[in-house]
Amino acid sequence: MQTGLAFLVPSVAIATGTQAGERLATRFSTRSTLVGGMIVGAVGTAWMVSGATADSSYLALVPGLIVSGVGQGIVWTAMWIAAASGVAHDQQGVASGMASTTLNVGNAIGMAVLIAIANSQIGELSGNALKIAVADGIQVAFWLAAAGIVVSLLAAMVLPAKAR
Repeated sequence: MQTGLAFLVPSVAIATGTQAGERLATRFSTRSTLVGGMIVGAVGTAWMVSGATADSSYLALVPGLIVSGVGQGIVWTAMWIAAASGVAHDQQGVASGMASTTLNVGNAIGMAVLIAIANSQIGELSGNALKIAVADGIQVAFWLAAAGIVVSLLAAMVLPAKAR
């Protein structure tokens, strides 16, 4: 029950972000929407660092999860628009499949790398030392994830400003 409720927070934030992303993408360009969502997501991800200490609870992560989730939802909406923009009608399925595959492979590789980095210092630790090492590793992973978003932000900057 606790795990289900914990997953509810980012899920609602992401759903809220997708709704905001739809409105932003129709009002502004796809690039502007991507950039805005990535900035929000990077800020939220970096904010989670402060909630990932050895003595903190899940509630300390909630503000960052909400902000990051809203940013993620905005980016997802704009990403699907960008993936379909300029693609012939009969090629939309291929474009969507390529975007979906890229997203899933990137998520799998990214999570594997971040988890490996987060756990790289735990070795034979136990007790409080293990708890501290895990928290420190999670903080590093959050910083790296925020940095990855910034790199993606730079890639989004090369999209044409008028793409919708």
